[in-house]
Amino acid sequence: MPQNNLPTDSELKVDNLFKNIDELILKRNFDEAFNLLEENRSYITKFANVKQQLLLNKYHTKILFELTLSAYEVERDADKFLSLFEKNRDFFEVHLDKPKYNRLLRYTSNIKKKRRKKKLNIIIPVAFLLVALAIYGVATMDILPKISFNEIYSSVAEKFKSDELAGNTADTPIASNDSAENNAEPDSVGIPNEDEAIPEEDSSEGDSEGALGEDYLLPSSTKELTLDDIIGMSSKDLRLAINEMYARHGYYFGPGANQRYFDEKPWYNPDMSIKSPNDIVENFTEIENKNLSFLATQERRLKNN
Repeated sequence: MPQNNLPTDSELKVDNLFKNIDELILKRNFDEAFNLLEENRSYITKFANVKQQLLLNKYHTKILFELTLSAYEVERDADKFLSLFEKNRDFFEVHLDKPKYNRLLRYTSNIKKKRRKKKLNIIIPVAFLLVALAIYGVATMDILPKISFNEIYSSVAEKFKSDELAGNTADTPIASNDSAENNAEPDSVGIPNEDEAIPEEDSSEGDSEGALGEDYLLPSSTKELTLDDIIGMSSKDLRLAINEMYARHGYYFGPGANQRYFDEKPWYNPDMSIKSPNDIVENFTEIENKNLSFLATQERRLKNN
């Protein structure tokens, strides 16, 4: 009688498993295919015939290769790729064809090269910095003066003392904050130092004030000033013009550049009874108040520029 070659129930079940795995591979669901294969590996190994055993190795190889390849090309996960490759390297070397195996080797080499380069990009600058610091330290060890703490303290204390003295030698007292014109009060700002040139006065402006020979910087008491009147003037010139407005009313500036400057003016008549710039502002005319505000605004604008 002819021998019965019909597959057993177990072999049929294995065929169905392979069919399901094959469908998942075609859909590129390699993770599901791998899980299905691993869950039934012991059953397939036990009941598969020779042909099915060969298919098992074929499916296993293809799934592992695609999973490893996907980690690099699709997921861009270098750690996952290296983990899969190193774990299955011996299996790949035996069952993969040479082009595919070399492809995985090339990807592995690329990842390791990039990581070495990244490390060098960090290590080299740090190394250069450390070397530079070491060279600088050696080079300056015997050159820089050795300064004791007491010397540093004495130097700082002397500087602080000199700054404090300088701050107490202002030419002009500061008016109280209840005046709207505080920003335009007379002070030493804008008055040339002794080694600087004094701005030249225009005698024609003095004539416009109605006093022959009285050289005023600007006709700030008789006309409302405009930008045309201050063309070419610096912030120091404008401060001098502001101080001039107070000087016209007899303000005494005290020892310093302000006082020396106005003492030389024939029209200047200091009034020692005036105690504060605010006393003068209260007596300014409407034109003078407008000019004071105008000059102060233009002075700030020039300083800010």
